[in-house]
Amino acid sequence: MSHLNYNHLYYFWMVCKQGSVTKAADALFLTPQTVTGQIKALEERMKGKLTKRNGRTVEPTELGQLVFKYADRMFGLSYEMLDIVNYSQ
Repeated sequence: MSHLNYNHLYYFWMVCKQGSVTKAADALFLTPQTVTGQIKALEERMKGKLTKRNGRTVEPTELGQLVFKYADRMFGLSYEMLDIVNYSQ
């Protein structure tokens, strides 16, 4: 079983949060092509399409919604952990 690349997941999560590949790429200091490529790699790992275009925005497919739900929990917890660790120092 191959492992999940968390960078790919993070880029996908950012695209969903931002609603656009370009906005996510700007926030990540990457090119839109890099972000798109990483999402394609995640789609290969998940064996399905994760996003679809809706005019100028990008939204998750049904599979993408499921993946986003778990990614949101994971990254939400990691930010919560950092807040707690930084607060206690």
